[in-house]
Amino acid sequence: APQQPQGSGGQGGFFVPGASQAPVASATMAAGSSASGYPAPPMQQQQQYPQPPQYPQQQQYRQPPQYPQQQYPQQQQQQMDGITQQFSQMGVGQSQQDYQTALLGGKPPITALDEAPPPIRLPPGSTCVPSPFAQCPASHKRSTLNAIPRSDKLLRKTKLPFGLVLTPFKSQEPGEAPLPVASDIVRCRRCRTYINPFVQFVEGGRRWKCNLCGLSNDVPLSFDYDSATQTQKDRWSRVDLNHSVVEFVAPIEYMMRPPMPPVYVFVIDVSYAAVQIGAPGAIARTVQAALDDIPNADGRTKVAFIAVDTALHFFQLRAGSPEPQQLVVGDLEEVFLPSPTDLLVNLQECREGISNLLERFESMFQSNHAVGNALCPAVQAVLRLLGGLGGKVVVVQASAPTIGEGRVEPRAEGKDLGTPRESELLRAQNGWYKNMAAECSRPQIAFDMVFMGQQPMGMETVSSLARYTGGSVFHYPTFMAARRPETERLTRELRQHLAADIGLEAVLRIRASKGLRMAAYYGNFFLRSLDLLALPNVTPNHSYGVDLEIEETLTAPVVYFQTALLHTTAQGERRIRVSTLAVPTTENIHTVFHHADQVAIASLLAKKAVDRALVARLEDAREALQHKALEIIAAFKTECTQASSGATTQLQIPHALRLLPLLTLASLKHTSLRAGNTVSVGARIAAMNLVLTLPPEMGVQPYSVARMFALHDMPPQAGYADESGAVVLPPRLGLSAEALAPRGIYLLYSGVDSFLWFSRDASAAQCHSLLNEPNVGSIPNGVITFPNLGDAPEFELNQRTNAILRQLSSQSHDLWSPMTFICKEDGEPLIRLMLSQRLVEDMDPSAPSYQQFLGQLRDKINRGNF
Repeated sequence: APQQPQGSGGQGGFFVPGASQAPVASATMAAGSSASGYPAPPMQQQQQYPQPPQYPQQQQYRQPPQYPQQQYPQQQQQQMDGITQQFSQMGVGQSQQDYQTALLGGKPPITALDEAPPPIRLPPGSTCVPSPFAQCPASHKRSTLNAIPRSDKLLRKTKLPFGLVLTPFKSQEPGEAPLPVASDIVRCRRCRTYINPFVQFVEGGRRWKCNLCGLSNDVPLSFDYDSATQTQKDRWSRVDLNHSVVEFVAPIEYMMRPPMPPVYVFVIDVSYAAVQIGAPGAIARTVQAALDDIPNADGRTKVAFIAVDTALHFFQLRAGSPEPQQLVVGDLEEVFLPSPTDLLVNLQECREGISNLLERFESMFQSNHAVGNALCPAVQAVLRLLGGLGGKVVVVQASAPTIGEGRVEPRAEGKDLGTPRESELLRAQNGWYKNMAAECSRPQIAFDMVFMGQQPMGMETVSSLARYTGGSVFHYPTFMAARRPETERLTRELRQHLAADIGLEAVLRIRASKGLRMAAYYGNFFLRSLDLLALPNVTPNHSYGVDLEIEETLTAPVVYFQTALLHTTAQGERRIRVSTLAVPTTENIHTVFHHADQVAIASLLAKKAVDRALVARLEDAREALQHKALEIIAAFKTECTQASSGATTQLQIPHALRLLPLLTLASLKHTSLRAGNTVSVGARIAAMNLVLTLPPEMGVQPYSVARMFALHDMPPQAGYADESGAVVLPPRLGLSAEALAPRGIYLLYSGVDSFLWFSRDASAAQCHSLLNEPNVGSIPNGVITFPNLGDAPEFELNQRTNAILRQLSSQSHDLWSPMTFICKEDGEPLIRLMLSQRLVEDMDPSAPSYQQFLGQLRDKINRGNF
């Protein structure tokens, strides 16, 4: 497994106009002076190494945004630093004002959320090969600061959060090339960093210098020669020197045991509460439909089923036998397995018996009147069943556990919602599930929790199984099997989840350059040691937040962060996914502010706020979130504007952070942190889990900041595919009721749900084209599954809207299958309330409007009340 980093930082030259640092005369070359073709085979004593590709001699880099576009000679750099600093403090110079944004009185530029993060500008020669794939993509890993302060003192002065938000097991996008794979692993012998595009070759190419700790390592003989084929290799075409994200095929040394097969155990609540809403039958039909989607390329996948009420119902399945046999264990004091074999079976060999079991599952328990839930004994049975193997456990709950050490007492939450006592409702009633999760993580057992119905289920307690084993939480509070939209949503989302190519028996380690330290982690995992995250199953696109600290002054012009995820693929191959991110350092506070990543900051702050709410109070989390936004704006005013002291009528913020107040307000109004008594404990726990696990490009939008489009007035190209095959989306609208025009039809998409808003005077022709209804009055209120009316020209608006929804779902990795709420201008008050809560620019009972929020921030800054 990867180890903790140590040693000194990276090498290389870097300058940014405005940063107080010495210029570097030329780019650093990657190899020695040898220029005689390919190296000889390893048995010869004198090796010669090829020259790397040459960098352009006059490569120009764009200026940071706060400075003029003119390029300055390097020998004038220090003088210009001082002049620019003085001008910026005096407010002189057009460039400084150009890259500030006045917040009060204007609409937030919400379309900026679709822009790329601030560019990371590395000095010339930072990579050993000039490759376009050398820098880590933001979808895999992004820093809150794309120019890092060189000292902790400067970082504290900015008040900006410093951390990483990483998605180490990102899924492959449609049309995206697969990750490059390397078979030979080269690592630093001191800090165990994997070789990457930012290392340097020294001593004629015979050694390489680690970019994290600075140690010079011998280049192995196999680096330039393939002994299997007896051929020379081109060093400079190696994937690990050209790509920042690489998967290595792990050798036997990285295996504690043979790679485990995919294992799925379904623990299904069949108590009276579950039967009443039709949960057992719906889950059985969903699993039946997903059997062909579950990863099983090599035929090794195993499955098992356990039904739970006041007893445990096991199902014995044999290869070649179509008839499953039910084995009931009623004595739950000492849990045991009723059969040593045939409970966990091969999916392919026992397919007929599994299909018959799932077809009969609903009828087996449709007359069950047992009131009780033996989840605790079921978890103990799972540990016995999978203790030597590991696997994924999908737990379906419709009632609270009532039997065993982990039983949960029902809480009357209604009167405490919206009061200081609500924070107590979010805390686990006991530590049994957290302790069991820690015990299950050792043999690589992970839990996914599926909560169905409105019965108290102890979600705040039971969800610890998913949180500490790297699992997921699904919540369907209004589920009834008789409601078609609810059933279709459950089926699509769980099928997508079960079909995912998960990583098994994984561990995650993050390394950083000397002077940096990982201080805290956020997400669903078990922290095995100070820097090692245990992930029995790693779910695609799960995200993790990391707080970073500057322990000592950073002297290197660039610092590095390397993530290594050791895992077993669903195909049974042991792999190491390595990603390396390089970020420049600076001594200029303006550069720090203008290279801050507002989406990464909002994502990390939301994860920290949720974590704080779960261990402290909701009020503390809300206050900390608002206080951080206040501190950042005040620090920018003090350090980077001409109104550094005294009262001001306007709020200035760097252009890169112009949406930070809106993102902060959206987090305060989100279900995970919203004040008031309109959010149930179960809904809040499920929302908190999503905030902890969603990557920034999904957690910030659409989940916190929804997308809204006008369907009645789309441009001609909207709803149709462009040359790349992606569907063109209509112009994005601000999240305010002011955007809802008379005679309009609007789509609001937040990932987990979507809304169709109809004005009372909406066009009858457009109602027909969208939903095949003659007018607004005939459109039913409530929840629908958005229809597909076919290719007839009269339903053009329906076709374009379906294409838009598919594109939005694809951008969210098809994680959700949202139901569509019909919201009319004079329709149901509850649905209108749900829609208004997603219009984050408007005032509601839980929080102020966007302009009111800015006014509060300005007044506190003017009073010095922060």
